[in-house]
Parts: sequence; structure tokens; C-alpha cells
Amino acid sequence: MIDILYEAVKSGHKILVAGNGGLAAESEHFAAELMGQYAFDVYVPCVALTTNSSLITALANDIGYQDVFLHQIDVLSNKGDVFIGMTTSKSKNIIRACDWAEYKGLHVFLWDGDFLKGNGVAEKQEYAIHLLHKLAYELKEKLYGNPT
Repeated sequence: MIDILYEAVKSGHKILVAGNGGLAAESEHFAAELMGQYAFDVYVPCVALTTNSSLITALANDIGYQDVFLHQIDVLSNKGDVFIGMTTSKSKNIIRACDWAEYKGLHVFLWDGDFLKGNGVAEKQEYAIHLLHKLAYELKEKLYGNPT
């Protein structure tokens, strides 16, 4: 996964990430680590699709909650970008977003309840943030060298 993220970012592409509930918070945390100074004074283009409550509620009202992330991927992404969808319960909106992202030519990673280790939702969310921190660190290190 780190190699795909590295090649995408090095080629000028961005990372999109989404989840529901606690994993929505984790997706925002991950975007903040990549776009901020986490571990390195360098920045990686990453958008959490969960952050715009006005957009999410408008889309949920207009097209249905099942497509709030799919729609954003459709509008914001380009072939070669990366989408990470996270769901402990195989949420329809995340699965649909992953399918659409794959159709559009994005690199897609689905972190579902089978992939995320742990007993119960809380442990799976803790595992997700552990992996996201590791990915953020390793990606920045691979792109830019030693931490400052």
C-alpha cells in the first residue's frame, strides 16, 4: 500500500479518504497528519470527504446518504488518485464509493471489519488510526527523507 501511495503522490495525485462515525474522525485525522507537519515539515495532498457538513447534508437530502462519498469522488478525483474507504460494518456508502472510485481508475483500499483487527468497533477503530499514523509517517519518510 505504501508503494502505491508513494507512486501516486510522486506523480502529482492526491489521496481521498472517508469513513462513518469514528472512522470519519480517523479519516479527518489522517488528512490532517498528511497535510500538516506530522513527523516531517512536508505536506501530502489528502482530502477527507467527511469534513464538509453542509455538502454532506445537502447530498444526503438530494441524492441519498448512500452516495455522499461517491459523488465527491466523482467531482474531485482524477484517474491515478487514491481512495481509502473505511467501514467496520460494510456501510453501503463506503462500498459504493469504493466501487465508483475503482471504476474511475483510482487506486482503492477498502478497510472493512474483516481487514481491521480487533474485537469490536472500538478496537478496530484504534487499529485503523494506528495504521493511518504508520502510513502517514512512512509515506512522508519515503517522499522526503529523514524527519526534521
